[in-house]
Amino acid sequence: MEKTHQNWIDLTNRVALVTGAASGIGRAAAEAIAATGAKTVLLDRDEAGLRLVAQEIAAQNGHAIARGLDVTSEHDWQDLSEWIDGEFGRVDILVGCAGIARFDRVGPDIFESYREVFSVNVDGILHGMSMALGFMRKAGKGAIVNVASTAALKGNPAMASYGASKAAVVHFTRSAALETNRAGLDIRINAVLPGFTETGMAQQVYDQFDEKLGGREATLSVFASGRPALPSEIADLILYLVSDRASFISGSAINIDRAQSA
Repeated sequence: MEKTHQNWIDLTNRVALVTGAASGIGRAAAEAIAATGAKTVLLDRDEAGLRLVAQEIAAQNGHAIARGLDVTSEHDWQDLSEWIDGEFGRVDILVGCAGIARFDRVGPDIFESYREVFSVNVDGILHGMSMALGFMRKAGKGAIVNVASTAALKGNPAMASYGASKAAVVHFTRSAALETNRAGLDIRINAVLPGFTETGMAQQVYDQFDEKLGGREATLSVFASGRPALPSEIADLILYLVSDRASFISGSAINIDRAQSA
């Protein structure tokens, strides 16, 4: 019998937070987690997009709540923490998917884009982990997955800030995992490093490089192994990592790019 999310992984009644849930990998992760029974809180600046995702999850008999959140705002995270404390009293799962990319190069003009990228991709992850860990430490358990990128693994002269920000995500993930493990807590913290994935961010790359490189096929040959990943393929790995099936995995940074970075 073919295994499915529903009969292989059960997250019934667990409270899961997913940032960047209005689109792309975040949306796919939220849908996969909700399909396994979790009470899933969808977080994004795009509140209209969140409502559509919540409606689709509800149509599949899942439980999702849409809440607007700017991941760069400490005030927004504090408000969310207070709401969660009153609504659920706990956080079992956090998936940090919110992220942006900018095209920039190291030089005197990089600082504006660097600050913008790091505020979302790094500060957002740190705010999320700090808030969720407050609940998880009290419970002594939990699971966090941060979405980084294979861009963290090597230099990229066209997207320097993006790659650097994702490298920082990996480092903070590993550091937090070590801290909770040494404290004797069953809190698992991992990062996934997707390769080129068919999202809105991929469209930015197409717009920037298709003409320069000689077409879509040439762009994909540079950025992907034959084809882009689907958001659902990344979500499957995230779902596994937040589940009890991955009970001995923590502090890992897992590439998912069909051998592109091998």
